[in-house]
Amino acid sequence: MICESCHQKILIKKPLTKNMTEVLTWISNYITKNNNLSPSYEEIKLGLGFKNKSEVARYIMSLQDRGHITKELYKTRTLQIL
Repeated sequence: MICESCHQKILIKKPLTKNMTEVLTWISNYITKNNNLSPSYEEIKLGLGFKNKSEVARYIMSLQDRGHITKELYKTRTLQIL
C-alpha cells in the first residue's frame, strides 16, 4: 500500500502462526541479550531445535514476507525486528 500524501510504501504486518511467533520471539530475545547482535541461522537452529538451517531460512522468509523482520541479502547477522 502506498501513502497518498508522501508516496511512501506503508508497511502492513500480517498475522503470524504460533510457530512463527515463537521464532520471532526467540530472535528478539537473542538480539536484546546480545547488544543488538543478530543471531546466525546456526544459532537459531540450535536455539529452537530445528534439524537444519533450511527450516530457519523458511521461517525467516515468512517473517519477512509478513512484514515482521528485515534482512540484508547475502550478509550475515543482519536481521532486524520491525
